[in-house]
Amino acid sequence: LALSSKNQQHFGEMVDYYGSKLKRFKRPQQHLWLLCFLTQRIRQSLERLTDGFIHHIRKQQEAAHAFAQQAVFDSWRSAADNVTKAAELLHLFVDDSIDDNQPFATVRQQALSVMNNQDIETLCLYLKKQKRTVEEYQWQYYDDQNTLLEQLLRPVFLCLECQAGKGSEVLVTQLRTTKTELLAGNTLQTMDSTLIQQKHRPWLLNNDVVHPQRYEWLLYRQLASRLNGRIYLSNVTKYRALEDDLIASSIQSDLLASSTLEKLKQPIQKLLQVKQIRLATSLEDVARHIDNGDNRNVIMKSRSGARWRLPVKGSRSFVNNPFFKQMIPVSIADVLRYVEQETNFMQCFAHVLPIQKQVGANQDDLLAILIANATHRGVYGMAQISDRSYEHLSTIQANYIRPETLQEASDIINNAVAALPIFRHYHIQEDVLHASTDGQKFETHLETFKTRYSSKYFGTNKGITAMTLVANHSALNARIIGSNEHESHYIYDLLQSNTSDLKPDVLSTDTHGVNHVNYALLDLCGYSFAPRYAQFTSVINDLFNVTESDDGNTHLALKKPIKMNVIEEGWQDIQRIVLSLQEKRTTQALLVRKLSGYPSRHPILQALTEYNRLIKAQYLLDYIDDASLRQYVQRALNRGEAWHFLRRA
Repeated sequence: LALSSKNQQHFGEMVDYYGSKLKRFKRPQQHLWLLCFLTQRIRQSLERLTDGFIHHIRKQQEAAHAFAQQAVFDSWRSAADNVTKAAELLHLFVDDSIDDNQPFATVRQQALSVMNNQDIETLCLYLKKQKRTVEEYQWQYYDDQNTLLEQLLRPVFLCLECQAGKGSEVLVTQLRTTKTELLAGNTLQTMDSTLIQQKHRPWLLNNDVVHPQRYEWLLYRQLASRLNGRIYLSNVTKYRALEDDLIASSIQSDLLASSTLEKLKQPIQKLLQVKQIRLATSLEDVARHIDNGDNRNVIMKSRSGARWRLPVKGSRSFVNNPFFKQMIPVSIADVLRYVEQETNFMQCFAHVLPIQKQVGANQDDLLAILIANATHRGVYGMAQISDRSYEHLSTIQANYIRPETLQEASDIINNAVAALPIFRHYHIQEDVLHASTDGQKFETHLETFKTRYSSKYFGTNKGITAMTLVANHSALNARIIGSNEHESHYIYDLLQSNTSDLKPDVLSTDTHGVNHVNYALLDLCGYSFAPRYAQFTSVINDLFNVTESDDGNTHLALKKPIKMNVIEEGWQDIQRIVLSLQEKRTTQALLVRKLSGYPSRHPILQALTEYNRLIKAQYLLDYIDDASLRQYVQRALNRGEAWHFLRRA
């Protein structure tokens, strides 16, 4: 049928909505919806099972290490307490009551009545000022976790389809053999001892015989540690090879020809030449402006000029601007009614069932639900303070409020705001739409797969991060991510999935929005990336050499030259990645995660990183030399913070 992912998602949601009432529909329609539902659930379940597998392996490694540390301490203390018993053991060698012809086994039994085998061995190590190794106790801990191994980790492992990355061929062969044997007889028969590292051999090998349970633990540990790009899971989207997420090489030239991304279509030599000339000119101009006093914001801190800083001038702000004191307070419900009168945005809230689309919801019911969720009360809280019952509001919410209807309504409002004559006066830069994105933490009462611990923000509770794309005080797009996920992995996805008519030209973030590829990706996709760094001086010192010549002039130079040849060699791969993002074959979050697992010398990663350094260096020089740019970035981020304050209100 060649259904798109969105269509599959929609048909799958029909199963959730109808439940047992699905039988009312024709059999082919039932089969289609169920097939889409099962496909979505299988993909989601496999990804979560794999995440859980990695989580439990890491937790067991942490628990084993903690157990071993405590066990080493306890055994050392026990040995110290047993020193006095050593005299009893030594006395056995000079005890006249023991017949010289008596078997040694009898004497050993007498010794074991004083201390057991392990205590005697520990005491010997203590007397030699040695300790049992942490490794030994760690494997003892794993021996006690047989239930977890057999009932949780093994069933998950049997669901995974492993593919070898570079350097993991032997391990993947063993994993496939292990999977086959476990499915057939629930026991390991074939165990490749070459996979056992030297440090593990004393605990996994006994006279060249491999300990099967410990070997299984070793395999799972190695699998979990290599799911960062060295081993792939073909049936899990998050962990499959990057090649599977990209467009086919055979259609790359056709997509490139039809693409609207001008930089991507330029000859790479010409593109790099222009950027290289501009960078060299900026290096000279920035240094000259500092020396001439044209740039008074840069303060040199030492004679050598190696240390310097760029202070940010704070702007005076009013808690309550006098302008707003002249405005009459208006109910938020009345504001929404006026917006509805001007835009008809409530027409977007159509019934989930096609046969019911002509039946619209009561406007007051929709307003109650929108306000309830926007103020974090929820429909239950709204039912407690209104004349609407919880059952009534929850039914309306299930029928009419969905992510796609909310997005469509938001787009209508944002487009109407952008059409107002006053809108252009809110531009930070003339004829340039400067947006910002930032994450806001929210503690949650219900546990979902995205809720995560973060002691800095939630203490001992869990929460999520809400990322919002804001331009001219309008929220264009939003996304919920886990509080443990890096915000920089999602900024391009927010721009790409923005469906409103407002298309930002410049995007600002704080330090959390920066990674090793974002400058490159946004530049090639037609955006300007303008972050604000918390430790700007350290960023400059990492990228540039700032020195002072004998005649007192400042000199700026890159610490490491940009490897233009590396960019040229990897240009086709870069084009393929950007086109895949444009075609929505993959997401920025998946792409960055998989690239991060590559070795630093991987050609694709090197090419992207070098191009990223080129764009980053140019931006930093512009940021140093242009006070207006610094103000633009700060104002854009302030508007994002203002949106956060409104949402918290």
